[in-house]
Amino acid sequence: MTQLLLKKLTSPTGLLYLFLVLTQLATGAYAVSGIEPPLSFTLIYIFGFLWIIGFWLRADIRKRGVNWIFDMGFFLYIAWPLILPYYLLKSRGAKGLLAILYFLATYIGATLVGAVLYLFLAPQGWPGAL
Repeated sequence: MTQLLLKKLTSPTGLLYLFLVLTQLATGAYAVSGIEPPLSFTLIYIFGFLWIIGFWLRADIRKRGVNWIFDMGFFLYIAWPLILPYYLLKSRGAKGLLAILYFLATYIGATLVGAVLYLFLAPQGWPGAL
């Protein structure tokens, strides 16, 4: 049981969702607190997100036997919000729409949970605490 969970978490999809949840929890907390996130967090968020998206896309393309684009890194950096939904719908059909909805729900849900956790758990007097 534990090995199965570990295997799923270390898969490209599991790592993508783990990264997404952790960074969005922090983003929600920073948004509610009014504190500007540190530059290191912003850099990790931007580059880490692009890397994990590329890692996931590369593994998924291999799994599905789709042709690889020559400069995928630049392509993802410029147009990932348009390319990934197109790829998911093209490669999975209607199930691709579910994958998009899961991603959006995780993104928004983790941000809201981070904001709520900050509001309930931040001691009085913390910067930005209400």
